[in-house]
Amino acid sequence: MTTEPLANGLARVLLAGCLLAPFAGFAAPKAPDLEVATLSQERVTLADYRGKLVLVNFWAPWCPPCRKEMPDLEAFHNKYDDTVVLGLAVNYRSKGNVTNMVDMMNITYPVALVGSKLADKFGSFRGLPTTFLVGPEGRISGWPRGPDPGNPFRSAIGGPYGNLSKRDPGTEPAGC
Repeated sequence: MTTEPLANGLARVLLAGCLLAPFAGFAAPKAPDLEVATLSQERVTLADYRGKLVLVNFWAPWCPPCRKEMPDLEAFHNKYDDTVVLGLAVNYRSKGNVTNMVDMMNITYPVALVGSKLADKFGSFRGLPTTFLVGPEGRISGWPRGPDPGNPFRSAIGGPYGNLSKRDPGTEPAGC
């Protein structure tokens, strides 16, 4: 009698348990307190956006995938009344580099310069860009790892927040 099918089945069950365990029976982690000054010198906190869906996007001006997703972030920010994109520039060479990129890309969502200590409050992540989804109740509801070349915010539009109030009621979200 061979034990290979039993071992394969057990391995699958263990793998599924490991992948799902972090989400089973646990509330989503609370987003860290954060207060930043935007490029326009406005002081903002995550608490200011309570009741809205917030995409906290870590990026750097020298990062090609970051630059590539900025128009999608801008479109997402402009399309929904109950969402906010908060761009947090890390690993930047100068404030001028960040300001030039924001101006060149016509970004209207709030952007702030932050250090690695603030990024560490969100937990470890690999590479840039990285976007954390903070739900209306102030909890981290998702944390996609890096850019999605199709529709980077599909999971935010679908998932638990599939009924966002669109600013332009004549269109449907991309990818739906």
